[in-house]
Amino acid sequence: MRAAARWQRRRRSPLLPAGPLVGRRGLVLGGAAGAGAALAGCGSEGRADPGPSAPALDHVAATDPEVAAAEARRSASGRTVDVGLVARATTVDIAGRAVDTWVYGDGLAAPQIRVGRGDRLRAVVRNELAESTTVHWHGIACRNDMDGAAPTTQEAIAPGAEFTYDFIVPDPGTYWYHSHSGMQSDRAMLGPLVVEDPEDSSGADEEFVVVLDDWVDGLGTTPDAVLQALNPALTGGHGGHGAHAGHGAAAPATPSASEAATAAGLVAGDHGSSDALGGMTGHITYPLHLVNGRPPEDPAVLEAAPGARVRLRLVNAAAETAYRVAVAGHEMTVIAADGFDVEPVVTDALVIGSAQRYDVLVTARSGAWPVVAVVEGRSGHAAAVLRTRDATGSAGSLATAPDLPELSGRLVLESEMRPAARSRLEQREPDRSYSIDLIEVEGRYAWGMAGADAGNLVMRQGERIRITMNNTTSMWHPMHTHGHTFAIPGYGGLRKDTALVLPGQSMSIDFDADNPGEWMFHCHNVYHFEAGMTANMRYVR
Repeated sequence: MRAAARWQRRRRSPLLPAGPLVGRRGLVLGGAAGAGAALAGCGSEGRADPGPSAPALDHVAATDPEVAAAEARRSASGRTVDVGLVARATTVDIAGRAVDTWVYGDGLAAPQIRVGRGDRLRAVVRNELAESTTVHWHGIACRNDMDGAAPTTQEAIAPGAEFTYDFIVPDPGTYWYHSHSGMQSDRAMLGPLVVEDPEDSSGADEEFVVVLDDWVDGLGTTPDAVLQALNPALTGGHGGHGAHAGHGAAAPATPSASEAATAAGLVAGDHGSSDALGGMTGHITYPLHLVNGRPPEDPAVLEAAPGARVRLRLVNAAAETAYRVAVAGHEMTVIAADGFDVEPVVTDALVIGSAQRYDVLVTARSGAWPVVAVVEGRSGHAAAVLRTRDATGSAGSLATAPDLPELSGRLVLESEMRPAARSRLEQREPDRSYSIDLIEVEGRYAWGMAGADAGNLVMRQGERIRITMNNTTSMWHPMHTHGHTFAIPGYGGLRKDTALVLPGQSMSIDFDADNPGEWMFHCHNVYHFEAGMTANMRYVR
């Protein structure tokens, strides 16, 4: 059924932020670990008390006419691409391991969706899971009621139900889609979305999508068990007072004793360290890392013509992990970041954080060459093989990480990239400026946003918005805006939708309020998000 057409969202009280719980002092924390601090500033219903002098604001909801009007203004190609996705539980084979997990389709590698700039994407999603779900179109500035962020933009898709996502795709580039319900995206509920550019000037002869993922589900435990091992208080109790940060997922099943024990072992190890990430790299020792759904001992093979100019569309779909990526025997030219062209930069390796995408060009040398993504600052790796069609012999196993000199060679960081001319946001002074602190609760796995602005990110259509994020925590955060791509002034205006804010550093982002509605703004470390590092951005009239 077309739930989007039937659903009418009830209006919230003026100034009441959706999702995270916001207290008088501006503290935003999800999960029971932060509930005590947040509830200190809330009224009898556990909602933010704006105070007697707070003005009433007229918010734009996902079903309001402004959203449809913005969609009507988009440049459309006249073409429609129809796809079907089925969310279901199944058993898959990972190099001889029988793994129970949740997927879109038939296996770990979800269907690749390809559309053109301006095409209409019509995706029918059927939910055959035992719990509700949604699909978020990551990086796509789609209409607000198609964003897939329940309960803000839609009712979650109930078990046995269908929902049709129907929107114009405005910008070319490398994107992806994933569940935005609970811990489902740390299973196999994710896939690549490529928007082809009719004005592509890369000169690529061939291209491959390379999806990187950290994997734990079905290997003796589950993502929900890992979350509870990180903080036992994160066990449900929704609407911002427990796990899942109030975004529409059912309470997770209680893990078995063996699942809990395995999860406890995965979060008890070394947290790693990386200069590129400013310190600690992660909390979870993932037992496996995949490329296109395949482990290193059974690597995916990317077969190209010798001498071909090959475009690799790198997608980091990992829940927590940053990877350092290199191709044996090759240098890479980075040409795009998060879907937007950058000034080409030649490198041996690059670091890609959770939810980020980079497009790189390599000129394929004859033979078979490992494509390696090592876990930044910790042990573990994913791998594939770039192989030319004249190569002989099988690709073989890459279970042991190859010692590639490229991994310790030239390294390009996000901060060193600059936007191509066509990607630059027009320079202008911001109409509204906000400042938020990214925070953690010492000694407890609880994360959040603090400051008076954290629960008051409002804007009017046509305004230029600046948000400054001050990372007061001990870890890096891949911060993501829904519905908008921002420019980073400190990086020469680099365009992104997911940027790494390093510990002890501040980052300002600028964007134009050109996509009305209500949008999530959060850390894309799935576990940080579940533990509270999320807020909403809201348009007002």
